[in-house]
Amino acid sequence: MPVEITFIRHAQTTGNAAGRWQGHTNSRLSAVGEAQVQRLAERFAGSEFDVVVASDLQRTLDTAAALGHAIEPDPRWREPFFGKWEDRTTGEIMAEDPDLVAALFAGENIAAPGGGELMSDVVERTRAALNELIERVGDGKVAIVSHGMALLMLIATLLRTRRPTPLRLLGNTSTATAVFDRSQFLLRVYNDDTHLGHTALPHFGSSPDDTELLLIRHGQTVANSAGVWQGHTDGVLNDEGRRQATLLGKTVPALDALYASPLVRATDTAQAIAEVQSLGIELDAGLKEIGFGAWEGMSPADIEIAYPDDYQSFRQGVDLRRGGNGETFAEVQRRMVDSLGSIVAANPGSTVGVVSHGGATRAYVTEILGIPPADRRRIGGMGNTHYGRLAFTGRGPTVVSWNLAPHLS
Repeated sequence: MPVEITFIRHAQTTGNAAGRWQGHTNSRLSAVGEAQVQRLAERFAGSEFDVVVASDLQRTLDTAAALGHAIEPDPRWREPFFGKWEDRTTGEIMAEDPDLVAALFAGENIAAPGGGELMSDVVERTRAALNELIERVGDGKVAIVSHGMALLMLIATLLRTRRPTPLRLLGNTSTATAVFDRSQFLLRVYNDDTHLGHTALPHFGSSPDDTELLLIRHGQTVANSAGVWQGHTDGVLNDEGRRQATLLGKTVPALDALYASPLVRATDTAQAIAEVQSLGIELDAGLKEIGFGAWEGMSPADIEIAYPDDYQSFRQGVDLRRGGNGETFAEVQRRMVDSLGSIVAANPGSTVGVVSHGGATRAYVTEILGIPPADRRRIGGMGNTHYGRLAFTGRGPTVVSWNLAPHLS
């Protein structure tokens, strides 16, 4: 039975504001953190959870109170214990232990000096706590209020990302939503802080050449509403799709450049942004949807009847050529990587919007995260006019957030 998990990082603390590694050290919420808790309470007003669990540290308990539910404290959801690094700044830590810090950022399984916790031990305790919750709830909704590093390592492990994980740390009071169905993990939303009311993308990198990418799925089409796979077949936005695109255009962060797949559903969505921000649209065929070959224009139920063996292999994760003469997932990954790599190279230090498709964007994000095609369903496809945010820094691309749609809230 499916269990929906909402992971929440605690609100900003005085330690966060000072750039200190808190670990097991208790730190009170800052004034900014208290305001974030209020926004979180407004966001979840009226939401029902079967269980709300929080780390037993005060910053998580104070944040969990925003959910208006009885809280079960569990020390297994604590941040890693950082030994002698606790309550010290990154600069201070790097001055003393530069090699150890570099190893930690490189994804190595290390412990901080002074009795710190191994990163693998942190994953082991949070995963055990999660498994117990899933078994206990069976079919329902759970909220878990924990910490940045603890949640990052757990979610990266469940996704099976490469190391070091190319996922950005959850922001204060940011949420991630996942579903467990028969032990299968699916991450639907990541790093959603839209309740805080941001109107512009922050600068994520430390170099002027860093580029920020807003990867957007087109609005709803007639085929989407009918449950038909479109692929390379053109199709127009329906009334709902046009409404979605209009709302997106009015609220999307300011962009320096705008690109789109040449398929009409993508260009029409991009046009709604272009009109508001007075931008031109550059078309790139590498941003097109997966080609489904003979399966285009068919529903999954129709495909299963007409092509039972191929469809069964497809559902089991085999990366076959869709519809016999379509594309493989790996082929779409390669062309998306090539196109987006060229777009990033042409726009250093810029914020760029890219309007593409559900299958193509998932192909790209799984490549960035290092998730093999067979595990592609561990991360959900984006909804219509939803977007993901990526930062391209000197250390490579990082997935900052995924599947956000504040304009549709």
